[in-house]
Amino acid sequence: MSVQPFCLRCDSVLPLEITGNAVVCKLCKLSHSYVDLMNKEIYYRVVFNSRTDEKEDQDDENKEAIGPMTDRKCPQCGNDGMSYTTRQLRGADEGQTVFYLCPVCKYQDNENS
Repeated sequence: MSVQPFCLRCDSVLPLEITGNAVVCKLCKLSHSYVDLMNKEIYYRVVFNSRTDEKEDQDDENKEAIGPMTDRKCPQCGNDGMSYTTRQLRGADEGQTVFYLCPVCKYQDNENS
């Protein structure tokens, strides 16, 4: 079998084990004819999002902060809250780097703790 078939009753993936001329679903125990499964054609299509959908998503991101917020004041616009993320960029025995982002003006700052 070149494509993994699915059970017609419970939609689970059928095993590749063939018992005689049949494949038995391990979940619901329904027996499927091996010949019937081999003669099935499977069609699929890939749908990509349009660029307008991406722009709408970006507009949504601008309206709200991504990630946790802290009381840090933005040095550029004076906003009282900035979102932050942390990453371990240096050695394991050194502190982590904290990246700050202002949700209003998108000013970025970092601090090595």
